Amino acid sequence: MARMIKLANYQGLLIVLVGALAYLSYTNYNLEQDLEEYKGYYKTIAIKYVQEIMEKPELSVPDPEEMEVTTIDFESNMLLFQDLEGNEFSLRNFENKVLFINYWATWCNPCLAEMPSMAELYNQYKENNNIVFLYLSKEDADTIIDYIPKDESLGQLPIYKVVTDDDLFSTRGIPTTFIVNRNGEIVIKDVGSAVWNDQSVVDYLDNLL
Repeated sequence: MARMIKLANYQGLLIVLVGALAYLSYTNYNLEQDLEEYKGYYKTIAIKYVQEIMEKPELSVPDPEEMEVTTIDFESNMLLFQDLEGNEFSLRNFENKVLFINYWATWCNPCLAEMPSMAELYNQYKENNNIVFLYLSKEDADTIIDYIPKDESLGQLPIYKVVTDDDLFSTRGIPTTFIVNRNGEIVIKDVGSAVWNDQSVVDYLDNLL
């Protein structure tokens, strides 16, 4: 009988301890932190998946007899953008140069998937004054700045925040990349992730330069 009483007391104490632990776990549970960790894990997996299936972009010099080539009017173009220090620019600042313009966002996994190859491509040309790389996001500057430390590739790229956009660069989705020759003609509009450090891209840009 005494053993049964002791066992009952032990079971009661165990229940109390389990209840206390459950309460402490509940009060210390940080749902927001766990959700952020889960989103970070999911984002990493999604980016790696996109990188596995990415291909090199389709590049071709447009034939004026087969298609109309869009030419930028640098004086009237409405595209304005700021660097992350708040300095404002327009395309007029880069007239007579080859332009490599990429629209992206921190929430866009396909955009982030192509950034390592973007960084490698940019690093090949960053000392060349005849080509300008513009990585444009429509997010606010704080969002961009907060995210950059999470992605080594972004830290290597010239990132800008769009102030006002222009219909000439309208697109239904991102990432979208435009390549503009030195005459202001948009010769490439590529929608979707791509392997931008492919030798075919280097050869194409060298030909424009």
